Amino acid sequence: MDRYYYKVYLELWRDNQLFGMINISHIPYAKFEELFKDQIINEKFLFEDVHGYFITKELYDKHEKFFDKEILVKFDFTLFEYVVGLSGDKLEEYQKDYYEELPMPFKK
Repeated sequence: MDRYYYKVYLELWRDNQLFGMINISHIPYAKFEELFKDQIINEKFLFEDVHGYFITKELYDKHEKFFDKEILVKFDFTLFEYVVGLSGDKLEEYQKDYYEELPMPFKK
């Protein structure tokens, strides 16, 4: 049976083009469900058959302390649209993008 990994990204969009993505997978699914409950329509689970959920200026203002603490980006709604989306792939195909230990000390 195939194993999968999933990551949640904050996508920064401008003029219908993706400008950048920030991994925000440290935020629990339950918090996303709370934040985007007004955008969830017929999904059986988060991110089912949707491109993503929008962080609007109104949503940001309502949860400003949370967003500023958990997402290390300065939100500017005149510059970007912010969409939270999910990506995933088979675990066997995942290319490791992290270190498992600190670098060795410099030799003097």
